[in-house]
Amino acid sequence: MIFDFFKNSGDKHDAYKSIAKNAKEYGELYLQLFKLNAVGTLSQFVSYLIVIIVGAMLLVTVLIFLAIIMVLWLKNVTGSLIYSLLIMSGIFLLLFLILLLFRKKLMLNPIIRKMSSILFNKERETLHDTDFEDISGHDISTTSSQDPIVDPLFHKEDVHD
Repeated sequence: MIFDFFKNSGDKHDAYKSIAKNAKEYGELYLQLFKLNAVGTLSQFVSYLIVIIVGAMLLVTVLIFLAIIMVLWLKNVTGSLIYSLLIMSGIFLLLFLILLLFRKKLMLNPIIRKMSSILFNKERETLHDTDFEDISGHDISTTSSQDPIVDPLFHKEDVHD
C-alpha cells in the first residue's frame, strides 16, 4: 500500500527519481500556465487601452467638427467671427472645468474599475463568458449572485462554512 514505497531500498531511488521528475514537470507546466495567463491578461489590458485611446481620438475629432459648426453658426447669430470664437472658447473652458472637477467620477474611477477587473477577476470573466442554464431553461449566468436575498437560485447547501 502506501508504505510499500519504503520497503525496498532499490525501489526508493527509482521512486525518488520519479517524484523529482513529476515535480519538475509540474513546475514547468505551472510556469507555462502562468505565462499564458500573463499574456492573456496583458492582451486584454492593452486592447482596452487601445480602445480608450482610439475612442478619445474619435471623440476629439467629433468635438472639433462640432466646434467649427458652432463657431460658424454663432458667427451668423452674432455677426462677428471674433465674438463667436470667444463664446466657443468660453464653452470649452467651461467643459474643461467640469471635467477637472468631476475627473475622478467620470474618468478615473471607471478606468480603474475596468483595469482591476481585467487584472484580478479573471475567473469571474470566464464564468460570465459561458452560458449556464438551469433545468427550466433560464439563463443563470447573469442572475446568480450567491446572495440569498437577491438570488432566487441560491441554495443553502451551496454555502461552505
